[in-house]
Amino acid sequence: MKNKAYLPALIWLGIVTWLSINSGMPMPKFNLFSADKLFHAAAYALLTALILWGRIKSGPLPIPGSQQMLIFILATGYGAFMEWIQGTFFPNRSFEYDDMLANTAGAFLAIIIFRLLKPQSP
Repeated sequence: MKNKAYLPALIWLGIVTWLSINSGMPMPKFNLFSADKLFHAAAYALLTALILWGRIKSGPLPIPGSQQMLIFILATGYGAFMEWIQGTFFPNRSFEYDDMLANTAGAFLAIIIFRLLKPQSP
């Protein structure tokens, strides 16, 4: 079944969501190159890569640039949405623009790496 190809991405999305709303996580100060920001970038790079992997497993290759852009927009949009959720509904969390920037950088890095590897049709 083609939908199973997205299962790793959905599981990781659940983990990212849980980590994003867990009120026990410490709140970092603004520092774009902190370990927290590197984790954000890595988390959204992995999310984007897993979505791309699901797309590779479920559809014809190569993946058009428009689909790659859609995956990038979905990942970064979800990151922005989670920042809004944190700042709105969780008193021990806050909305951070630098987290959104790190999320976007991670998703962008995954797309760049994907384009460099250029998976081809079998």
